[in-house]
Amino acid sequence: MTSAESVFHLALRDFHATAGATFGLHNGWSLPLSYVGVPEEYEALRGRAVVFDRSDRSRFLIAGTDALDVLKTIFAGHVEEIEEGRAMRTVSIGDDGNIADLVLIARTGGISYFVSGEPGRRTDTSARLRRAVAPGFDVQIDDRTETTCLLGLAGPAATEVVNNHLSEALPARLQTLQCATFEFHGFRTLAVRTSDTGEDGFEFVLAPAVAQHILETLRDARVPLAGLQVLEIARVEACIPGYNPDLEPGLSPAEADLDTLLDVPGGRADRILAALLIEGSPAPVGTRISIEGSPAGELRSSVRSPGLNATIGFGIIDVRRAFPGQGTKIGESGATVVAKPFFRRRT
Repeated sequence: MTSAESVFHLALRDFHATAGATFGLHNGWSLPLSYVGVPEEYEALRGRAVVFDRSDRSRFLIAGTDALDVLKTIFAGHVEEIEEGRAMRTVSIGDDGNIADLVLIARTGGISYFVSGEPGRRTDTSARLRRAVAPGFDVQIDDRTETTCLLGLAGPAATEVVNNHLSEALPARLQTLQCATFEFHGFRTLAVRTSDTGEDGFEFVLAPAVAQHILETLRDARVPLAGLQVLEIARVEACIPGYNPDLEPGLSPAEADLDTLLDVPGGRADRILAALLIEGSPAPVGTRISIEGSPAGELRSSVRSPGLNATIGFGIIDVRRAFPGQGTKIGESGATVVAKPFFRRRT
């Protein structure tokens, strides 16, 4: 259990409290769970756009002539192919072959990179990055997690919102997984065209004062804030695993069903993180999954989806039994393995 002394608070906590946030503890951070309620925030996300404070994610700036060598040591995939102004999603893999972090890497300059990782993995990733710095390397690793904010804007109207309310500072056209640094109110800011909600979206790395100004600007434009509960629902609907709780038991990229998607080595593949349609209410993490009375795995994420009017989730299941249509039991409730994702925006 996380002690009170080790709880991290968002830089804009007072702003969120004034906006009506209800807070809860997640991965050592006190985060807004919701503001006006999950149904309203979910409807806004799927109907137009919402803004999240995602500052619990780790943020590192890595620069120098040997920065790429450090990144290639830690992260899988074709990191050397990231062009300036582009970004990619990938993983770091531990000595045991398990995923140690899920990250977004943006190349912000010729020898400068921004790395954003999973909540709760900051200490481990920081240590691994620093261990990768060989004697004589020209590289600087700057942890910006506590000195910056990370805002996420997501929804089918995200581009419209950016064009109407933030376009003076942003480049005219930012494509998916493109990034750009720009001046916003005199502060250097990074924007990446990305989202893990199943919707179009952007993420912004900013100084806290500038982040608050953007939140105020968007609220004045009737773009509501949304909390962790809606973000988790959207993440599961889009079948995007989170390190905690989905990968925490120790999964290879193949077992996490990410090897093909991210074009990284798969490793062992005895089990897989499968999508489940669940009868009844969400169940606790770790609830036993059985098939025909025999143990077959365990439940990880589970949420109630307002859009699907159903309970959905992820379960770690023996790969031989994880085909769509397979009936299972989660505790005493029935469940069925289904194809991924649960939600995909049709464009």
